[in-house]
Amino acid sequence: MPVAEQGEVPEEVAELDRALAGIRFRPRASLGAETVGRVRQGGRLKGAVRPRRRRPIAFAAAAAAAAVALVVWAGWSRRVVTVDRCCYDFDGGGVRDDGVLVTARPDERVRRLTLYEDNDNSGDYSSGDLLRFTRGDAPMLLGTAPADLVTIHHCCADFDGGGPADDGLLVVGVPPDRVMMVALYEESRGRPRPRPEYLLR
Repeated sequence: MPVAEQGEVPEEVAELDRALAGIRFRPRASLGAETVGRVRQGGRLKGAVRPRRRRPIAFAAAAAAAAVALVVWAGWSRRVVTVDRCCYDFDGGGVRDDGVLVTARPDERVRRLTLYEDNDNSGDYSSGDLLRFTRGDAPMLLGTAPADLVTIHHCCADFDGGGPADDGLLVVGVPPDRVMMVALYEESRGRPRPRPEYLLR
């Protein structure tokens, strides 16, 4: 078959070409009114952007999820824990048989602190252990300070339940078994900062 020159239609398809050229497209008369009616009834074109009225639902769902996460985090951060650490030589007696119980909100003010001697070698506090010192959230000194007072420093462990091993304990007493005061503190850039009022962070 000879190649047709540019712009010429081959004879085999000339009749089809004439038929296609005679076709004319025009919208029916009712199309405009039909389109307006569908839009008023809430219909939308395929692939069109969703109506704006649905977006507040997505925002409300996201806000509700954020509120739930905030409540869960607040509940976790306000929980009160009791941390039991044993066994150290807190009283200067030369034997690592002393433990400490700290009740606090993690990294916050301590509610109760108890120093005990692990008499039954259980590795934690039990009913048979001897209490050396106990106090609430207010500073206190048991008795008058004698001349042979000794300060014993223990650092660092997680004494307050905050997670990092950045807490230290200062125990003031007379060895081997007299404890007169205890101060809990948190390490700050490697330098101890005693906080006798038990304020952590």
